[in-house]
Amino acid sequence: MRRLLLIGLLMGMVACTPKPGVNLASKACMVKKQVSAEEVRRYLGPPQRVERLPDGRVVWFYYNLQKDALAAVPFLGEKFGRQEIEVLRITFSAGRVVDCLYYVTEPRS
Repeated sequence: MRRLLLIGLLMGMVACTPKPGVNLASKACMVKKQVSAEEVRRYLGPPQRVERLPDGRVVWFYYNLQKDALAAVPFLGEKFGRQEIEVLRITFSAGRVVDCLYYVTEPRS
């Protein structure tokens, strides 16, 4: 009986494990300076947010919400789970990459 209970518990934990999503860190490594905006769009898809700066530069943002397994558990996940947001910020000038910044932050409450 204990063995059956343990197997059921382990299977439940596996079912709660989040599926791997986009890995922005590895994609950020592929973005090089002087690459065109069109090449970046082909590789990463359309940005989730675009900002136009007064000096003419354009900044694209990509986001990915990461949750640990505990965050997926109903009721408990909100209090004990951990979430973080991956951010990829790519700056273009004259249609070419001039800067690429990847960082991880916590969601705002």
